[in-house]
Amino acid sequence: MNPARRQLLAGALALGLAPRALAAGKAPGQLTTLARWASGDRNLVPVSLSEGKLLFAGERTLGLLDPAASTLPWQVAHSIAGGARFRPRGHDGIVLCGGRTEIAAWRPGEQQALWRYRAVDQIGTPCLAGRLACFGDGHKLLAVDLESGRILWYFAAIADTRISYAPVVAGDTLFVGPGDGRLYALSLADGQLRWHVDRMQEWQYLRQLHVDGTTLVAGSYKEKLYGLDTGNGQQRWEFSAGNFINSQHVANGLACLWSPTGWVYAIDTASGKIRWRHRTNDYRGGVHNWGALMAELVSNDKEVHALDLNNVLHVLARDDGRALADLKLPEPVRPFVTLLGDRRLICAGNSGDLLLLEMPPLSA
Repeated sequence: MNPARRQLLAGALALGLAPRALAAGKAPGQLTTLARWASGDRNLVPVSLSEGKLLFAGERTLGLLDPAASTLPWQVAHSIAGGARFRPRGHDGIVLCGGRTEIAAWRPGEQQALWRYRAVDQIGTPCLAGRLACFGDGHKLLAVDLESGRILWYFAAIADTRISYAPVVAGDTLFVGPGDGRLYALSLADGQLRWHVDRMQEWQYLRQLHVDGTTLVAGSYKEKLYGLDTGNGQQRWEFSAGNFINSQHVANGLACLWSPTGWVYAIDTASGKIRWRHRTNDYRGGVHNWGALMAELVSNDKEVHALDLNNVLHVLARDDGRALADLKLPEPVRPFVTLLGDRRLICAGNSGDLLLLEMPPLSA
């Protein structure tokens, strides 16, 4: 968990933020282990789904996972200094993997990287836009050809800042918030500036950018989630969550986030209105309180899933936030959950094993 989030949790406990006690709940159900694969890497980053395949990476390894196969179809020692720090990404038969010091691309099945780029300063989390990989190196945003590694263009923000978080693409426009108080809209084709908005005093640093329709959803260091117009950056709405916004999940008209004040919120991305909220903690230490969230929220068409520090997966109804199940994981896991179809999901144990798990039937 982010150290700042731990501090906020401690502050909430000290202040006794407990408007009401939680109702007694049922003992957690159990997730069933269907299969496991040994990756040989105890520090796996979140798995990603790409073109029907599962990609995994960690301190030493990069590979493919096929839930229908008994062995891993491809795995390579990536040799990235410092290990992978963000989830691998794939497009059109090429996989991108990297960390703060280096980023590289592979064709699955091959052992040698197609190309490597070593940081001048520090590499930020990338995004893929077709066959273009866009990522920060210090205060510069680079657009790199995914197959050749050739830098096609770059955009320089204000010096002494770092583009640590991933940019996001909507149509032919790329949005980035490099930590200088500005939101930049760039031409995806050549990196030319289309417009920018300077709101250092309000948001300081925009993080975790997501596009939903014509709304850019962005978190800030100033305890607010923003909905901005993708056409001009003007604010449509803001939501105060009681902590800095770092890990909102945005999908199909809903922005979900967990606040250390003790709630999961679901925000309408068009209007900014709260659709629902679900109580997770009264901060009095009751046995039915959730542990603090371990991983980012994930969702499917019907449910929102939250993994807590007690290795319990909480399943909420996407339409109204009601609790559907609390499911105990069979062993301690890394901080991510990747949902598959047919009530299955992928986690990674602290041992380095990739786990295929199945949920029991849930309450209506």
